[in-house]
Amino acid sequence: MGVLVENQYQEIEFWYPVLRFREMGANVIVIGPSADAVYGSKLGHPVRPEFAVGDVRPEDLDAVLIPGGFAPEALRRNAGVLDLVRAVHDRGAVVGAVCHAGWVLASAGLAKGRRLTSVSVIRDDMVNAGAQYLEDAVVRDGNLVTARLPNDVGSWCREIHAAIEDLPARPARSRPLTPTRRVSAVYDLPVRVKQRAVAPGSANYTQYAAAGEPA
Repeated sequence: MGVLVENQYQEIEFWYPVLRFREMGANVIVIGPSADAVYGSKLGHPVRPEFAVGDVRPEDLDAVLIPGGFAPEALRRNAGVLDLVRAVHDRGAVVGAVCHAGWVLASAGLAKGRRLTSVSVIRDDMVNAGAQYLEDAVVRDGNLVTARLPNDVGSWCREIHAAIEDLPARPARSRPLTPTRRVSAVYDLPVRVKQRAVAPGSANYTQYAAAGEPA
């Protein structure tokens, strides 16, 4: 199982499934655009991914989970992330999205014609992407499991587990993904997510997480 991360992720929507599914015995890996960068949550909780998205194949995963917060705004602009999410879905494995993560589904072309839910502020985006939007806390449509808010993450995880249990038996993987280090919820210093120009004189900005820098 892979859990995606980017700057401005929502803490509960990321850490709850990571810790819960690890406790259940799943091999949960944390995937980011880069395995060398640190990504900060909305409140400054740092995460260094165990794998870069380019190092993970769709067949490595029985599920990919997309937490919310404002991280999906960056994830949806990453072609590698969209390719991975789309390919995991298309091979019949489970895709989970909560809160603003519906943006990633829309950009990956997975929302059209599907029953789903999300945080209400992106309802119009889901409808415009062709989804059948529901107000339910958690919605499962085949191998797609969506939820609204941090308060719904417990029920979201239960439904994701049920969807994984419904997957057909798969042969043992020839190369199970084993991180050289495990992501931990323990950290020494919070980080601050900041912005900088992508190049001198550019009006385009990128986000980065910095420790010990002034606001």
